[in-house]
Amino acid sequence: MVVQDKNELIAVLAEKNKAHYTYVLRFPDGTPFYVGKGQGVRMFAHVEEAADPSRDSLKVNTIRGIWKDGGDVVHTIDRLYDQEPWIREAELIMSIGQQKHGTGPLTNAQDYALSHSVGGVDVRKYREVQGDDVNQIPGNFKLMDVRLMAGPREPKSRKSVFGKIYTVLEENPGVTGRELVALLQQIDFSMNKSAYTQSGSVCAAWICGYIEGGFFRSDRQHIQRWKGGDD
Repeated sequence: MVVQDKNELIAVLAEKNKAHYTYVLRFPDGTPFYVGKGQGVRMFAHVEEAADPSRDSLKVNTIRGIWKDGGDVVHTIDRLYDQEPWIREAELIMSIGQQKHGTGPLTNAQDYALSHSVGGVDVRKYREVQGDDVNQIPGNFKLMDVRLMAGPREPKSRKSVFGKIYTVLEENPGVTGRELVALLQQIDFSMNKSAYTQSGSVCAAWICGYIEGGFFRSDRQHIQRWKGGDD
């Protein structure tokens, strides 16, 4: 189902009495380039993100390329749901394929896996979890032994994932990436949708991904290298 604007999306959700949906963003010729799940007008947040010159990702650059060629992003609803459709989102991404893996046209950066719980810790969609050790840090975690501190850009909300990381770094400046992971595993992330957790606990691999995003992404800069010396 093609949706032209936010007002039409709100009307569709109201008519069908559904709160959640999966959606696909497409090129003008119909080729998909991004899959997501959302509530409200979430589906249109990506074009707003692309309009912000400080944002940089394969997804937003794809949207800007469509605009440069004189086209518009085609917003389509895949399905409507009463509850959050985690499984369907993952199914779509894996079936269509991602550019990063050379398997398809999607610009989605996140890798997905089936949901499961290990020792009460949610490891939904985290392929990097090895065996049954939810505390194992992936070997490719670039900031393992780098000392860190809160970055120059404060997150908009202290309740967001990055906001919680930023707060922990303010309280513990100079911790290594390894130490930061351990501290963050003590934080309750149950209210953060991207954590996909009901218990509040998350695995080390998921935390590592957020730490690297906050450190390396130019549009984030919530984390930076420690500047307090070698004490």
